[in-house]
Amino acid sequence: MRPTETFVVEDINEAHGFARLRVEGGSGLFHCGLFPEQGDGELSPLRLQLGDRVRGVRRGQTVSQVQWVSRAAPPEVLVRRMEELSRQLEARGLRVAVAPESLADHQWREGPGSPLLEALQPQLRLFFAWDEAHPFEDERLLDRVEQATAEHLPGFSVLPVPGVARFRVEPGSHVIVGGEPDWEEPARLFEPLVEHINQELGRAQALVRWMPVRDNWVLATQELVDLLVSNGVLQGRASA
Repeated sequence: MRPTETFVVEDINEAHGFARLRVEGGSGLFHCGLFPEQGDGELSPLRLQLGDRVRGVRRGQTVSQVQWVSRAAPPEVLVRRMEELSRQLEARGLRVAVAPESLADHQWREGPGSPLLEALQPQLRLFFAWDEAHPFEDERLLDRVEQATAEHLPGFSVLPVPGVARFRVEPGSHVIVGGEPDWEEPARLFEPLVEHINQELGRAQALVRWMPVRDNWVLATQELVDLLVSNGVLQGRASA
């Protein structure tokens, strides 16, 4: 059985998807994939970066069974960027319960998903709750929209008109004709309702609107949405 050795990541080849390793305390470069193995044999979702210490088995010019010994700290400039983003979000009422170092490390290693979005999502007022149900099967959708909107528009309520794509909205006893229901693009049904609500929020001089983001709306200020989209926390909605 070949011995396990400890290596240091010396270089990352982005174009061809491999890392160059140097035996710790030795010389010569060896190759391995960008994603080390985890204890269960699956590949880590986080990739190697410069300065990582790993262990593995050398076979010729390659190293297999690569696992982390220790991970290098993310660049300080990225940590400072995450600190500033967290400060800006908290100034706008969104508490970030994830350390800037962890956010920076996840971004640096191109991890899947967004730990920042996961931390913020319970605080965001989203129109659709995709993680719970498709909008057409979400029995709480209008109750959730009503509750969030009423915080900025007292007396607001919205009820579906049974059997047709219409919504009864108070105050004013308005009947809003919805768009054509489309399972693949459920936003079409609700667009006229969102437009009406935003008009009413404007008349009430509220600071927030139901702002469009990818596959959804979020009740927030334009400034906050711009901050979230520009930092990749939310994705903007593509133009038609």
